[in-house]
Amino acid sequence: MSSIEILAIIASLGGVILSMAKKSLAWVCNIIASSLYGYVFYQNGLYSDMELQGFFILMALFGWWNWSRSELNWVPEKSSLQALLMGFLVALLFGAGSGFLHQQYFPSVSFPFLDASLTGLSIWGTWLATKRKIENWIVWIGVDMAYVGMYVNKGLWGTAVLYGVFSALALKGYVDWLKPLKDRD
Repeated sequence: MSSIEILAIIASLGGVILSMAKKSLAWVCNIIASSLYGYVFYQNGLYSDMELQGFFILMALFGWWNWSRSELNWVPEKSSLQALLMGFLVALLFGAGSGFLHQQYFPSVSFPFLDASLTGLSIWGTWLATKRKIENWIVWIGVDMAYVGMYVNKGLWGTAVLYGVFSALALKGYVDWLKPLKDRD
């Protein structure tokens, strides 16, 4: 495990933990983590994941702005079933198209369709998080669990462990964000 991967792990954990606490500083940690992971994924031929880090940085800037301007004790919101189904479908279509393009044009790509589909789902999960939708945590539980297997296969053991921890933190984040919704209803 490289020192860059270790720093990326630390910044990533900070981002998730601060997000669970609904702190806008989470997005700063996410910017740092995404910058570092962009390099790590490039070095390992995970091009969809590398490209995803650029998107994460842009979304982190939006999330930071959106969360910073809102009330201090905001309450998460729920998405409609229609919006969730549409988001899931678009994420998978993105994965199929991106995976195909990576397979065609980058001979050193690893897991083109899995990586691209997880990227599409990660984009969707990030969008849900920036909009304070509770379902973002459910998306992250599934995505993080799938990433564990992919990263183990690539020998990124520290990152695989991190994503296992992310799965557990996403479950806790969901439970924590669910409490204010139950109190409001």
